[in-house]
Amino acid sequence: MTTDRTTKAGMGPGALIHIGNKTEAPLTLRVIDYNLEKWDERLIHNIDQCRDYNNTDSVTWIDLDGIHDPVLIERIGVQFDIHILVLEDILNSTSRPKVEDFDDYTFVTLKMLDFKGPSGELNAEHFSMLIGKGFLLTFQERPGDDFDEIRERIKASKGRVRGKDSEYLAYLILDVIVDNYIRVSERFLDRIQKLEEIVLKKPNEFTLHSILSLQKELLDFKRSVDPLKEALNTMQLNCNKDNRKYFRDVHDHLVYESENLQIHREMLFNLQNLHHSILSMKSNSTMKVFTIITTIFVPLTFVAGVYGMNFDNMPELRWEYGYYTVLGGMGLLVIGMLIYFRKQKWM
Repeated sequence: MTTDRTTKAGMGPGALIHIGNKTEAPLTLRVIDYNLEKWDERLIHNIDQCRDYNNTDSVTWIDLDGIHDPVLIERIGVQFDIHILVLEDILNSTSRPKVEDFDDYTFVTLKMLDFKGPSGELNAEHFSMLIGKGFLLTFQERPGDDFDEIRERIKASKGRVRGKDSEYLAYLILDVIVDNYIRVSERFLDRIQKLEEIVLKKPNEFTLHSILSLQKELLDFKRSVDPLKEALNTMQLNCNKDNRKYFRDVHDHLVYESENLQIHREMLFNLQNLHHSILSMKSNSTMKVFTIITTIFVPLTFVAGVYGMNFDNMPELRWEYGYYTVLGGMGLLVIGMLIYFRKQKWM
């Protein structure tokens, strides 16, 4: 079941309605709480249990899988004093990637991209997070993510994460998401190169359909990358000074992929022009063959027409060798025309 944006038409600002594909999977709320000395992970079934992690000296990561329950999202908003318009953006899977700073937290919404779908097409998942002092809230559209390595690093106290704040944890998550963008970009390049081989060997209507489909996917990719590039630039300027270099690194990777995206789109545009050019050349070659055949048969038809008039006073009609002479003359005419066409490089 899908709820589109028109559902909210006429409603006041802040009306909490989930917009997007509603799944049947149950919502899962997972909490990871850690500092240098301790680590704890658990599934919670009541949002009120999050109060146990308020005003502690640890970092609390609360991760919600599933955003199709507006009542639960509203309760989380009450628990953490989240603005109603932010909750609206969390529930809206069509929201544009952005970063917004509030007094007590920073709100980030973006798209997680991969090719995990059965059709092999680009798959975009709505993702939001709130970065506050000592806590990080993440909201995922569907169960399953690529953050298990981060969880393992927290559990095993690998790297710097256990000694850093929630902002650094947000950087790690953004870094994983942007790394997936890089893999998506490389996959696009592979598909473009394979299409290029097909176009050069044997283009057809299906090839053109594949090019147009890939152009649409690249446009969806662009809609996810370009706004996030602007958002991360804002984020790196406003974050903690100690974390600024990390967010700058993620931003640089995203800028690089944005440039690659533009190159990929130009490659596809050129490939589409090449496809049309090759088909036009083949069509012209076919028409040239038909034209040559027609040109050869025009004089032959004339000769056959002349000797098919059956006048009584045509001397060649009674000649013993007339038939063979006309056929030989027609054959020489064909050979002469072929030689002329060859010299003119028309064939």
